[in-house]
Amino acid sequence: MALHNQGMKCPVCRSDQIIKNGRRGAKQSYRCKECGRQFVESYASRGYSRDAKQICLNLYRSGMGFRAIERATGISHNTVINWVRQEEPVSVDVAEPTETTELEELNQLSADDRLESQRSKIWLHHSRRKALVNKMSLLHLVA
Repeated sequence: MALHNQGMKCPVCRSDQIIKNGRRGAKQSYRCKECGRQFVESYASRGYSRDAKQICLNLYRSGMGFRAIERATGISHNTVINWVRQEEPVSVDVAEPTETTELEELNQLSADDRLESQRSKIWLHHSRRKALVNKMSLLHLVA
């Protein structure tokens, strides 16, 4: 095995006693004879640039939705969500209890009524569907 020290040094021990040691994909792999560390000549940078991150965060701050940002930039909405979470630490503010006004109580009451209305619509839809299935079963048995 010939030494290949074309100015390269081991990233761990800085030795120039380097030998070729196979390939990783399209890149030549090397091994240090001093410490045994295996490495490639250069590593590709992974991830998005700081500029891309800033553009996405600025779009989010301007009111654009995550999926709209994804469509505009080609960067996954999950990545943008993670960047927003990293930028904006969650702070839990403990608010002191306040007296609720009549308007707030009415709003809460109307929200509860809307929920109950939705539940009754779902129940009605389910019961109608069940009745239809029962009729179809009876028609199938008669025929």
